[in-house]
Amino acid sequence: MARAPESGRATRVDEAESMLRSLIAERRETGGSRLPPEKELSEQLGISRSTLRSALTRLESEGVIARQRRVGTLITSPEGRWERRSALAYPVDMILSLSDYLQAVGADYAVQAVSVRRDPATEEIADALGLERGSPVFTASRLYEVEGRPAAFLEHFLPAVLYGREVHIESLTEGVTTFLRDTEHIRLTHTESTFTAQAASPELAHELAVGEGTPLLVMHAELYSEGPDPVALGRLVFRPDVLCLTASADEGSGEESVRGLRVMSLKDRAATDEEDT
Repeated sequence: MARAPESGRATRVDEAESMLRSLIAERRETGGSRLPPEKELSEQLGISRSTLRSALTRLESEGVIARQRRVGTLITSPEGRWERRSALAYPVDMILSLSDYLQAVGADYAVQAVSVRRDPATEEIADALGLERGSPVFTASRLYEVEGRPAAFLEHFLPAVLYGREVHIESLTEGVTTFLRDTEHIRLTHTESTFTAQAASPELAHELAVGEGTPLLVMHAELYSEGPDPVALGRLVFRPDVLCLTASADEGSGEESVRGLRVMSLKDRAATDEEDT
């Protein structure tokens, strides 16, 4: 929502903001996804770059635009702005496949573009799964749509052989957790996950139907059963305007985990890394 000018008089920034809103509306109508560079834009609107930046900052704070280094100023779609109440919330503190969750909440979803390939494990994947370098590993990719909109792009890595048996990868159509439980009869005991934010690459922008540079949620998961090594690795990328992540904790639930935890400063960690190398 545009601000009301103070004292009933529009400032130069107010006027610049109004011109930018009109330009953004025109670009949306024609399918434009970004604004011109600042120098070009200031000349086009006949305003100074400092005034332009102040107006852009206002619009960015409202989520009308998103400025990304080396990408430019992206125009966000009105329906694409993140609102917690409008997005489904996937509980990441439970061992629950995305498919099982979407079924449980009665969401209208579909799994598109299922892709499975078998490749020799890279050094990184082999080390993470406790395999020898070059061991065969399946890479399974799926695109989830919710209510007709792309919601998540999932990629999992599984050894071709688990507990001495060939993995029946042809039966994997949806969630890996469900596949391991129902097809491979492997019960997961726990997962370990880390979460990051990532600007959409050209590939992810295409898969999830967003502009390049759009902020996405990324979950890196390790799935464990028996033994010290994970039975699968996952990289789950979410559009937060369609599917966000949620977790809960009880009072004092982390006290036992925290006891004895060694907190290492960044300086100490860097010194440790140098020693390891």
